[in-house]
Amino acid sequence: MAVVYDICRWIGVITGYPFRWIVFKTKFYYENEKAKRKVKGGALIISNHFNTFDFVHNVFVFFPRKLYVVASEHAFKNFIIRLGMKFWGGIKADRTTKSTKFIFESIRELKKGHLVQIFPEGHNTDDGNIQSFYPSYILIALKANVPIVPLIMDGHYGLFKRVHQMIGEPIYLSEYVREGKVTKGEIERLNEIVHAKALKLREEIDLRIQAHKNKRGGKKN
Repeated sequence: MAVVYDICRWIGVITGYPFRWIVFKTKFYYENEKAKRKVKGGALIISNHFNTFDFVHNVFVFFPRKLYVVASEHAFKNFIIRLGMKFWGGIKADRTTKSTKFIFESIRELKKGHLVQIFPEGHNTDDGNIQSFYPSYILIALKANVPIVPLIMDGHYGLFKRVHQMIGEPIYLSEYVREGKVTKGEIERLNEIVHAKALKLREEIDLRIQAHKNKRGGKKN
């Protein structure tokens, strides 16, 4: 059955490319422009969250690799949508029951060398600013022993628009852990470090956009 899901995913992405070039026209920036790299092995992808388009957009970013995604219970509300989530590797985070099952499912996929996408804000943002992060993703990355890769964007979707996306350097939490045992306080501290990095990358997007405009004499990029 997994093979059938993967075939459907490939068909969906390939046939969706024309739509991508219209709605998801993208300008990529890298935190380290001299060290552009593809994400290899298992990695936890974190992004700020505007709407459903965020995940759809990121599917194309990592194609042909499969991008699993942690999504709320709303993305599994009926049979048709649940089937679609099967194709795209959906992992349900049920906020109504506060189940932690999604944590273990994410760890399992990451240990297999897969990519898992999570939106640490836990909800869409109306003003485009990055809100506080729920720290569950920290526990996932630590337990799976994988890097966190920030994918920060400005959500500028639409006809005749361009999405600007900053791909950050992988964050290896092992480099920041101070305590042998992963305590709640340590998880909160690591969460603050990653959140600060996300805010910095969001600011960097605006700086890069402005620098590009200045280089082109103020013309739109």
